[in-house]
Amino acid sequence: MTQSLPTNLSFVTLHTPDYPRAKAFLVDVLRFTPTEERPGANAFVSENGAGLALRENLDVQSPLGQGVTIFFTVPDLQTYYAQVVEGGAQIVEPIHDMPFGATFTLATPDGHWLGFWQGET
Repeated sequence: MTQSLPTNLSFVTLHTPDYPRAKAFLVDVLRFTPTEERPGANAFVSENGAGLALRENLDVQSPLGQGVTIFFTVPDLQTYYAQVVEGGAQIVEPIHDMPFGATFTLATPDGHWLGFWQGET
């Protein structure tokens, strides 16, 4: 098989001017569990090694992440969708079918777009 990327994506860092609010959203609404914490920064790393980091950066301004959607797989899309809606997430695209499966997209309080699709985690 031909390698399409000469590297592996290790992690993505979201920068935020309001670290406490952004962290609360990821933990309380999206139910992400921090795997590493230090002042002004967090990491959320899955068992397979993929990671999302959150870092305080007072020089950035909302809305952030324009033109980029970061996708995550979840084992039960309908249940997860109901949980994040109940938690107050701003839904950008409700559940809809794509060639790779059902998906939805939300915006973080800073404006980053996060997509979720049903698949094996």
